[in-house]
Amino acid sequence: MARATALVPHLEQHPSIELTVWISGKYVDLKAPFKIHRRYTGITLFYTENGGIHWLKVIFKNHWLQWCWNIFTAPITSYDLVLNDYEPISAWACRLRDIPLLALSHQAAVVHPWTPRPHKVNATLERIIFWYAPFERARGFHFKKNGPHVLGPIIRDEIKNLICSPRRELLVYLPAFSLQKILRILTRLELPVYVFHPDVQHPYDVENVTVMPIDREVFTQVFRQVDSVLCGAGFELPTEALYHSKRLAVVPIKGQYEQSCNAAAAQACGAWKFSTLKKKHFKALNQWLNAPIPHHPIMSTDPKALVQTIIADFQEDKNLHGYKWEQEKPVYSPGT
Repeated sequence: MARATALVPHLEQHPSIELTVWISGKYVDLKAPFKIHRRYTGITLFYTENGGIHWLKVIFKNHWLQWCWNIFTAPITSYDLVLNDYEPISAWACRLRDIPLLALSHQAAVVHPWTPRPHKVNATLERIIFWYAPFERARGFHFKKNGPHVLGPIIRDEIKNLICSPRRELLVYLPAFSLQKILRILTRLELPVYVFHPDVQHPYDVENVTVMPIDREVFTQVFRQVDSVLCGAGFELPTEALYHSKRLAVVPIKGQYEQSCNAAAAQACGAWKFSTLKKKHFKALNQWLNAPIPHHPIMSTDPKALVQTIIADFQEDKNLHGYKWEQEKPVYSPGT
């Protein structure tokens, strides 16, 4: 949604575009600063208390038949071009009906052969990441630009223009972890800690830790004032922390290969990685909080310039041959 918030206004302003927006997945009911024309339930991931994927819930709590039905009935044939940010229903509908699709996603960069990987590369899981929302043409986004098809991140203006006044404080956002488990270690730290968690309804304090519900405005204010961020190995928050030169540590979700890849890429930018967060990691956590803050400048991608380039290229070449990844020979290529 963060990339859509940055890209959609520039697409809406272009005189040659008639734009419709689709959304699916866990945040299907999320309010957006633009009109969403079609909403699908999609697929949701569920997590254990220790931050791992709860595969039984993923299998039995998702509506897989409805998901397949949505793919086959999606009204996709009226579109000249679909821009897809890892949304599987429109991706598969385009593939089945041979509709031009351009992937604009972080996941496209994750499976690119030139981007960082964990020590144990898993080609099978990389194929799964690819086939969840398949594409032939793409521009991926990662922490750093890497080749013509992997661009730097798109950072929303609200964060990009933020004037930070960092002090020795820690922001923690680990929604996949049990709140009680992470508080056991965070309350032992000798600095103010701010924890945002989806299970919290009202803010409260536990020793040095302030626990708060997820609120975008409050989150941004806390982000502005802290010098350290401890979070999952997603993409948006680690990118924003690196962009503002904050001390960063990531905890990848167990069993989620994409986050293992993100953690490796974040480490290449100076971040620390914790495989999990237990009392035995207290010493390492303190070492990280007392380590110098690394400075790895993040060069962001201008969303307006990207939109203008894509539109101009599409008007010149409806097949967008320059966006194909065939010459890259990515690890997920069918038949490899």
